[in-house]
Amino acid sequence: MRRLLTLWVLGLGALAQVPVGQVATRDVHALLWLPDGRLLFGHHDGLQVSEDEGRTWRDLVRKTGFDAMALVLEGDRLLAAGHWVLSESRNGGKTWRNLRPRGLPALDLHGYAASGGLHFALEATHGYFVSEDGGKTFKSTAPKGLPKAGMAAMVFQGKTLYVAPMGQGLYQSSDGGRTFTQVPTPEREIYALATGAGTLYLGGKTGLWQRTPAGWKRLWQGAVLALAVHPQEAGRLVFIDGQGRVWKLP
Repeated sequence: MRRLLTLWVLGLGALAQVPVGQVATRDVHALLWLPDGRLLFGHHDGLQVSEDEGRTWRDLVRKTGFDAMALVLEGDRLLAAGHWVLSESRNGGKTWRNLRPRGLPALDLHGYAASGGLHFALEATHGYFVSEDGGKTFKSTAPKGLPKAGMAAMVFQGKTLYVAPMGQGLYQSSDGGRTFTQVPTPEREIYALATGAGTLYLGGKTGLWQRTPAGWKRLWQGAVLALAVHPQEAGRLVFIDGQGRVWKLP
Protein backbone atom coordinates (compact mmCIF):
# COMPACT_ATOMS: atom_id res chain seq x y z
CA MET A 1 0.00 0.00 0.00
CA ARG A 2 2.80 2.41 0.87
CA ARG A 3 4.49 1.63 -2.46
CA LEU A 4 1.28 2.35 -4.37
CA LEU A 5 0.94 5.68 -2.57
CA THR A 6 4.54 6.57 -3.41
CA LEU A 7 4.00 5.75 -7.08
CA TRP A 8 0.84 7.84 -7.12
CA VAL A 9 2.67 10.86 -5.66
CA LEU A 10 5.52 10.44 -8.13
CA GLY A 11 2.98 10.26 -10.92
CA LEU A 12 1.54 13.62 -9.94
CA GLY A 13 5.00 15.16 -10.03
CA ALA A 14 5.66 13.67 -13.45
CA LEU A 15 2.71 15.49 -14.97
CA ALA A 16 4.80 18.66 -15.11
CA GLN A 17 7.82 16.97 -16.62
CA VAL A 18 6.50 16.92 -20.20
CA PRO A 19 5.00 20.03 -21.83
CA VAL A 20 1.41 19.69 -22.99
CA GLY A 21 1.67 22.22 -25.82
CA GLN A 22 3.55 25.01 -27.55
CA VAL A 23 2.67 28.61 -28.40
CA ALA A 24 3.87 30.15 -31.67
CA THR A 25 4.66 33.82 -31.04
CA ARG A 26 7.35 36.48 -31.06
CA ASP A 27 6.95 36.97 -27.32
CA VAL A 28 5.10 35.63 -24.27
CA HIS A 29 3.17 38.15 -22.20
CA ALA A 30 -0.02 37.12 -20.39
CA LEU A 31 -2.12 34.08 -19.58
CA LEU A 32 -5.66 33.98 -18.15
CA TRP A 33 -7.86 30.97 -17.28
CA LEU A 34 -11.53 31.84 -17.80
CA PRO A 35 -14.44 30.37 -15.79
CA ASP A 36 -15.72 28.57 -18.91
CA GLY A 37 -12.46 26.60 -19.09
CA ARG A 38 -10.79 28.49 -21.94
CA LEU A 39 -7.26 29.82 -21.68
CA LEU A 40 -6.40 33.21 -23.16
CA PHE A 41 -2.84 34.02 -24.18
CA GLY A 42 -1.66 37.58 -24.85
CA HIS A 43 1.35 38.17 -27.09
CA HIS A 44 2.91 40.68 -29.51
CA ASP A 45 0.32 40.21 -32.24
CA GLY A 46 -2.97 39.71 -30.43
CA LEU A 47 -4.71 37.00 -28.46
CA GLN A 48 -4.85 33.24 -28.77
CA VAL A 49 -7.32 30.88 -27.12
CA SER A 50 -7.07 27.25 -26.05
CA GLU A 51 -10.07 25.06 -25.28
CA ASP A 52 -8.03 22.00 -24.22
CA GLU A 53 -5.94 23.44 -21.36
CA GLY A 54 -3.04 24.59 -23.50
CA ARG A 55 -2.55 21.68 -25.89
CA THR A 56 -3.71 23.52 -29.00
CA TRP A 57 -4.21 27.20 -29.76
CA ARG A 58 -6.04 29.34 -32.31
CA ASP A 59 -6.15 33.08 -32.94
CA LEU A 60 -8.83 35.04 -31.15
CA VAL A 61 -7.41 38.40 -32.18
CA ARG A 62 -4.72 38.46 -34.86
CA LYS A 63 -3.46 42.00 -35.30
CA THR A 64 0.08 43.34 -35.46
CA GLY A 65 0.43 45.92 -32.71
CA PHE A 66 -2.30 44.42 -30.49
CA ASP A 67 0.38 43.74 -27.89
CA ALA A 68 -1.54 42.32 -24.92
CA MET A 69 0.87 42.46 -21.97
CA ALA A 70 -1.85 41.98 -19.32
CA LEU A 71 -5.19 40.16 -19.32
CA VAL A 72 -7.76 40.89 -16.62
CA LEU A 73 -11.22 39.48 -15.89
CA GLU A 74 -13.47 41.77 -13.86
CA GLY A 75 -16.95 40.32 -13.58
CA ASP A 76 -18.12 39.67 -17.15
CA ARG A 77 -15.61 42.17 -18.51
CA LEU A 78 -12.37 41.11 -20.19
CA LEU A 79 -9.58 43.66 -20.42
CA ALA A 80 -6.44 43.51 -22.55
CA ALA A 81 -3.78 46.10 -21.75
CA GLY A 82 -0.33 46.49 -23.21
CA HIS A 83 1.92 48.32 -25.63
CA TRP A 84 -0.48 50.99 -26.97
CA VAL A 85 -3.44 48.70 -26.22
CA LEU A 86 -6.36 49.05 -23.84
CA SER A 87 -9.41 47.11 -25.01
CA GLU A 88 -12.43 45.43 -23.45
CA SER A 89 -14.74 42.60 -24.41
CA ARG A 90 -18.18 41.99 -22.96
CA ASN A 91 -18.88 38.77 -24.86
CA GLY A 92 -16.08 36.46 -23.83
CA GLY A 93 -13.53 37.79 -26.28
CA LYS A 94 -15.57 37.52 -29.50
CA THR A 95 -15.41 41.25 -30.12
CA TRP A 96 -13.25 44.00 -28.61
CA ARG A 97 -13.68 47.74 -28.12
CA ASN A 98 -10.75 50.13 -27.73
CA LEU A 99 -10.81 52.31 -24.62
CA ARG A 100 -9.37 55.75 -24.00
CA PRO A 101 -9.98 56.63 -20.33
CA ARG A 102 -9.69 60.19 -19.11
CA GLY A 103 -6.53 60.89 -17.13
CA LEU A 104 -4.23 58.44 -18.93
CA PRO A 105 -1.82 60.60 -20.98
CA ALA A 106 -0.66 57.59 -23.04
CA LEU A 107 -1.51 53.92 -23.46
CA ASP A 108 1.90 52.24 -23.36
CA LEU A 109 0.68 50.07 -20.51
CA HIS A 110 3.32 47.75 -19.11
CA GLY A 111 1.29 46.63 -16.10
CA TYR A 112 -2.44 46.44 -15.33
CA ALA A 113 -4.65 44.94 -12.61
CA ALA A 114 -8.30 45.39 -11.66
CA SER A 115 -10.71 44.21 -8.98
CA GLY A 116 -14.04 45.53 -7.72
CA GLY A 117 -13.85 48.75 -9.70
CA LEU A 118 -10.31 49.58 -8.60
CA HIS A 119 -7.83 49.64 -11.48
CA PHE A 120 -4.08 50.06 -11.16
CA ALA A 121 -1.88 50.69 -14.21
CA LEU A 122 1.73 51.33 -15.10
CA GLU A 123 2.28 53.57 -18.12
CA ALA A 124 5.81 53.11 -19.42
CA THR A 125 6.66 56.83 -19.64
CA HIS A 126 4.39 58.49 -17.09
CA GLY A 127 4.41 56.01 -14.22
CA TYR A 128 1.63 54.60 -12.05
CA PHE A 129 -2.06 55.49 -12.33
CA VAL A 130 -5.13 54.50 -10.32
CA SER A 131 -8.85 54.46 -11.12
CA GLU A 132 -11.65 54.07 -8.60
CA ASP A 133 -14.53 54.04 -11.10
CA GLY A 134 -13.86 50.87 -13.06
CA GLY A 135 -11.26 52.39 -15.34
CA LYS A 136 -13.36 55.27 -16.68
CA THR A 137 -11.03 57.91 -15.26
CA PHE A 138 -7.49 57.67 -13.92
CA LYS A 139 -5.26 59.88 -11.84
CA SER A 140 -1.50 59.83 -11.51
CA THR A 141 -0.13 58.39 -8.29
CA ALA A 142 3.25 58.02 -6.64
CA PRO A 143 2.78 55.03 -4.34
CA LYS A 144 4.85 55.17 -1.18
CA GLY A 145 7.29 52.27 -1.00
CA LEU A 146 6.87 51.06 -4.60
CA PRO A 147 9.93 51.45 -6.85
CA LYS A 148 9.65 53.11 -10.24
CA ALA A 149 9.66 50.68 -13.16
CA GLY A 150 9.15 50.39 -16.89
CA MET A 151 7.35 47.06 -16.56
CA ALA A 152 5.60 45.21 -13.74
CA ALA A 153 3.52 42.10 -13.12
CA MET A 154 0.37 42.87 -11.12
CA VAL A 155 -2.53 40.98 -9.55
CA PHE A 156 -5.23 41.49 -6.96
CA GLN A 157 -5.94 38.92 -4.26
CA GLY A 158 -9.17 40.16 -2.74
CA LYS A 159 -8.41 43.74 -1.72
CA THR A 160 -4.65 43.18 -1.60
CA LEU A 161 -2.72 44.39 -4.63
CA TYR A 162 0.58 42.71 -5.51
CA VAL A 163 3.06 44.41 -7.85
CA ALA A 164 6.40 43.04 -9.04
CA PRO A 165 8.44 45.79 -10.75
CA MET A 166 10.83 44.13 -13.16
CA GLY A 167 13.97 42.93 -11.37
CA GLN A 168 12.97 44.46 -8.01
CA GLY A 169 11.07 41.75 -6.19
CA LEU A 170 7.48 41.81 -4.92
CA TYR A 171 5.42 44.47 -3.11
CA GLN A 172 1.92 44.48 -1.65
CA SER A 173 -0.66 47.14 -0.85
CA SER A 174 -3.79 46.89 1.28
CA ASP A 175 -4.95 50.49 0.80
CA GLY A 176 -5.76 50.64 -2.90
CA GLY A 177 -2.22 51.18 -4.11
CA ARG A 178 -1.37 54.23 -2.01
CA THR A 179 1.34 52.55 0.07
CA PHE A 180 3.32 49.36 -0.44
CA THR A 181 5.52 47.08 1.64
CA GLN A 182 8.05 44.63 0.25
CA VAL A 183 7.31 40.91 0.38
CA PRO A 184 10.30 38.56 0.83
CA THR A 185 10.55 36.29 -2.21
CA PRO A 186 12.95 33.55 -3.37
CA GLU A 187 13.97 35.62 -6.40
CA ARG A 188 13.83 39.24 -7.55
CA GLU A 189 13.29 38.66 -11.29
CA ILE A 190 9.52 38.03 -11.35
CA TYR A 191 7.71 37.75 -14.68
CA ALA A 192 4.19 36.63 -13.73
CA LEU A 193 1.77 36.68 -10.81
CA ALA A 194 -1.52 34.80 -10.34
CA THR A 195 -3.92 34.07 -7.50
CA GLY A 196 -6.46 31.34 -6.86
CA ALA A 197 -8.24 29.83 -3.85
CA GLY A 198 -6.55 32.31 -1.54
CA THR A 199 -3.08 31.39 -2.78
CA LEU A 200 -0.49 33.55 -4.50
CA TYR A 201 1.74 32.12 -7.21
CA LEU A 202 4.68 33.74 -8.96
CA GLY A 203 6.73 32.83 -12.00
CA GLY A 204 10.28 34.05 -12.27
CA LYS A 205 13.65 33.50 -13.83
CA THR A 206 14.35 30.32 -11.87
CA GLY A 207 10.99 28.76 -11.19
CA LEU A 208 7.31 28.58 -10.35
CA TRP A 209 6.58 29.34 -6.69
CA GLN A 210 3.60 29.03 -4.36
CA ARG A 211 3.24 31.17 -1.25
CA THR A 212 2.42 29.09 1.83
CA PRO A 213 2.13 29.91 5.56
CA ALA A 214 5.59 28.36 5.97
CA GLY A 215 7.15 30.35 3.14
CA TRP A 216 7.62 29.94 -0.60
CA LYS A 217 7.43 26.47 -2.12
CA ARG A 218 9.00 25.77 -5.51
CA LEU A 219 6.62 23.83 -7.78
CA TRP A 220 8.75 23.77 -10.93
CA GLN A 221 12.29 24.75 -11.89
CA GLY A 222 12.98 26.95 -14.93
CA ALA A 223 11.91 30.31 -16.32
CA VAL A 224 8.15 31.00 -16.15
CA LEU A 225 7.03 33.90 -18.36
CA ALA A 226 3.24 33.59 -18.04
CA LEU A 227 1.02 31.89 -15.50
CA ALA A 228 -2.69 31.16 -14.96
CA VAL A 229 -4.60 29.53 -12.11
CA HIS A 230 -7.84 27.59 -12.56
CA PRO A 231 -10.71 29.82 -11.38
CA GLN A 232 -12.55 27.06 -9.49
CA GLU A 233 -10.12 24.23 -8.74
CA ALA A 234 -7.38 24.94 -6.22
CA GLY A 235 -3.85 24.02 -7.19
CA ARG A 236 -4.43 23.65 -10.93
CA LEU A 237 -2.08 25.81 -13.00
CA VAL A 238 -0.99 26.32 -16.58
CA PHE A 239 2.22 28.20 -17.38
CA ILE A 240 4.54 29.01 -20.29
CA ASP A 241 8.32 28.76 -20.11
CA GLY A 242 11.06 30.72 -21.88
CA GLN A 243 10.83 28.54 -24.98
CA GLY A 244 7.10 28.96 -25.46
CA ARG A 245 6.31 25.50 -24.11
CA VAL A 246 3.04 25.08 -22.21
CA TRP A 247 3.07 23.14 -18.93
CA LYS A 248 0.30 22.05 -16.58
CA LEU A 249 0.12 21.26 -12.85
CA PRO A 250 -0.94 18.84 -11.57
